[in-house]
Amino acid sequence: MINGNVNEFVDGLYYGDERWFLFRNRKYFIQGWIENNNFSLALDQVEPDTKKAGYLWIYTNHKDKKDQVVECFLTANLFDGKTFWEIENEIIWVDE
Repeated sequence: MINGNVNEFVDGLYYGDERWFLFRNRKYFIQGWIENNNFSLALDQVEPDTKKAGYLWIYTNHKDKKDQVVECFLTANLFDGKTFWEIENEIIWVDE
């Protein structure tokens, strides 16, 4: 991960921390929240503007299973058919 520590980036996901990052000239925003005893994690591509309604990816499970939610994000083929771990060395962590 460029501009940050990948372990710190991932650890924050378990708490729903907001993260902004770049991958191949695309800007992404990921955030998590708890609602009705469920933990949700959602990923959105914000640049270039896709004009697509809704999130690029979202997953929800009981708050006691938030590890599964984060793991689902980390292993989903969301980035040009690759997982987060396969592209993490290309990710640039940005503030916003």
